[in-house]
Amino acid sequence: MAEDNPTPATDPTPAPTPAPETQPTPSPVDTQRVASEARAEFLKSLGFDNEDDLKGLVEQHNKDVAANQSELEAKSTELDKVTGKLGSAEAERDSALAQVAALKQGVAEDHLNDALALAKADLAGKANGVKTIDDALAGVLERNPSFKGEQGATGTAVAGQNLGGGGNPTVTKAQVLAMSTAEQVEFQSQHPDQFKQIFS
Repeated sequence: MAEDNPTPATDPTPAPTPAPETQPTPSPVDTQRVASEARAEFLKSLGFDNEDDLKGLVEQHNKDVAANQSELEAKSTELDKVTGKLGSAEAERDSALAQVAALKQGVAEDHLNDALALAKADLAGKANGVKTIDDALAGVLERNPSFKGEQGATGTAVAGQNLGGGGNPTVTKAQVLAMSTAEQVEFQSQHPDQFKQIFS
């Protein structure tokens, strides 16, 4: 006996595979149009109708800045000139006041420049606690009575040292070198032998 095995019937046509879903193709974007619209919207948000208005404002601003800078530089130069003139006028005034103070204290005209130079050096260095030109001149005249034009008076411009006056003072080469040229000349004229001995 034969077995009846039913064989499954095969369908000669295969089952159709589902077609992939197709996405609709996006329409091409006009990037230039989108950029132009975005730029226009941005300009309107800033209060401008178009790019030319914005460019005009920027150019005007740059011109204003340049004009202000030129004006500022001119004013600065003018201020520098005025400040320089003021400084010069103050220096002339101070010099004139110092000369008057020296003449009031009896400084001879021949020694006026030397006395003033020494007094200004003392004042600048606060030598012996001087605070005014009058105090400085008094100290210089104390050390150098010859600046008053008195005959026979000797002294030194070096603060705290008396190189002149009776006898032959003991002076070192370093002390002479520390003197101004005018002081060295005065010391040499008053003590020629000692000056030669120091520098021989």
